[in-house]
Amino acid sequence: MRNKVLITGVGGPAGKSALAYFKGNGVSVIGTDVREVEVVPDTFRIVPMAADPAFVAALLGIIKDERPSLFVPTVTEELSTVARLKDEIEGLGCLVYISPPEAVDIANDKLRTAGFMKSHGIPVPVTFDGSSPRDRVIRELGLPFLAKPNFSRGGRGVVVYRSAEEVYADKREGLVLQEFAPGDEYDVNLFMDMGGELKAAVVLKKTLMKEGIVGNALGVERVEKDDIIEICAKAVRLLGLVGPLDIDIRMKKDGTPALLEINARLGGNSLSAAEVLDSLMKSWKGRVF
Repeated sequence: MRNKVLITGVGGPAGKSALAYFKGNGVSVIGTDVREVEVVPDTFRIVPMAADPAFVAALLGIIKDERPSLFVPTVTEELSTVARLKDEIEGLGCLVYISPPEAVDIANDKLRTAGFMKSHGIPVPVTFDGSSPRDRVIRELGLPFLAKPNFSRGGRGVVVYRSAEEVYADKREGLVLQEFAPGDEYDVNLFMDMGGELKAAVVLKKTLMKEGIVGNALGVERVEKDDIIEICAKAVRLLGLVGPLDIDIRMKKDGTPALLEINARLGGNSLSAAEVLDSLMKSWKGRVF
């Protein structure tokens, strides 16, 4: 069969990790991004941004032309679209491990994620819609607390407010306001098969972050945290997520873990959690080869 994989967003952390893994295992890679990239897949295509009406035709055209038998989407903004194209993509002979559209939509929405998890008993930080009166949020959360875009990738746009002046000065819209958990932060990488069975789980402690105490991880180390894996596995089963997944957990002031967000895709640190990629490879070959 066709030993070829399509990876989107090959210029980003998750795309680079997937590219390195599959190339290292002798798989031919078709890579896409919205601009030229430094990495070198076997075939490279520039595609429109996921919000562009031309994105769907471009993606399906690549699959029809290049005939990959596995598609690994790594760009958060494209996940809802890809989830709704799953049947059409697989009808072209290309497997894609993507969660159901409703689950992806919740995972992509940080406010809905917090509300869903809280309602099902999963620990999350106290969370407010960005339209909430700032004086109320300051009164209930205290300082510091953080703001982050409701729809974003990774740690982009996360700000920790340390004074009321900083709170009132931030005029951005589309924010989530959230309790700041001051403890260690963990990046949990999972692979859930199509039947909802956990095939791989690796906890990575973030040892260095782009914005100091928040943001994307610049350094990680593997740790054993069964309690954190248990929380994450329960969360993804409740939501019905499948495939490679990436979850951020942070320790609160009282030492308990809180789920910050879920990326319904491969994580940027997945090379440090190779069991997830191994499980993806094994499942793909088991279904196709």
